[in-house]
Amino acid sequence: MKHFYCIALVLLLLVGTARTVAAEVTLAKAEAALAETEAENWISMFDGESLVGWSLPVFGGDGEVDVRRGNLILGRGHMRTGIRYEREFPRMNYELRYEARRMQGVDFFAACTFPVGDSFCTFIPGGWGGGTTGLSSIDGFNAANNPYSLHYNYRDETWHRFRIRVTDDAIRVWITAQDREGNWGEEESVIRFVSADRELSTRLEADRHRQLSFTTWDTEGHLRNIEYRLIER
Repeated sequence: MKHFYCIALVLLLLVGTARTVAAEVTLAKAEAALAETEAENWISMFDGESLVGWSLPVFGGDGEVDVRRGNLILGRGHMRTGIRYEREFPRMNYELRYEARRMQGVDFFAACTFPVGDSFCTFIPGGWGGGTTGLSSIDGFNAANNPYSLHYNYRDETWHRFRIRVTDDAIRVWITAQDREGNWGEEESVIRFVSADRELSTRLEADRHRQLSFTTWDTEGHLRNIEYRLIER
């Protein structure tokens, strides 16, 4: 009888293990399918070879804009240097992601101005001395003077991945950085702003160019892998 119970227990354990393994395999397949679907949903905005689909707004004191080795180069100017997206782009319920690195200078190296419904806002990475990260502007206060900003340590000549999510009620921003060996670290949530009933705007110098755009300030920045996708709500 004892042998019978032992055999029964072993069989139950084997069945339970098999079910667990099967569930893990099913979950892994589902996650892989989801990742594949998400990958297919991303729309590329930069071909890595040319400036097709982009235009060059003139700010005054602009640096040279070029494409080299698959990277979009925003050269260091006396003040602002930028590039503007000229193709169709959503105004709400989307995600935008891109990779950027600061090559020289001590200010923002890949600021992104993006639509939020009928308004625009700018994500600033590394402004005001190289570390201030936030949104300009919220209720009239720029990224250095509103409570949604933070200090982030950007290493020069190091790629960072930025992901911006714009929905009906919020703006979220995540940052992922590479280490010195070029390995990507963990994605970090840095901004969670509830935008309902708040005034969003751009700084005065960007008002004339309110469109999906990227800019630097007295700094050389490189960008690549610029893409977006719609979010189902």
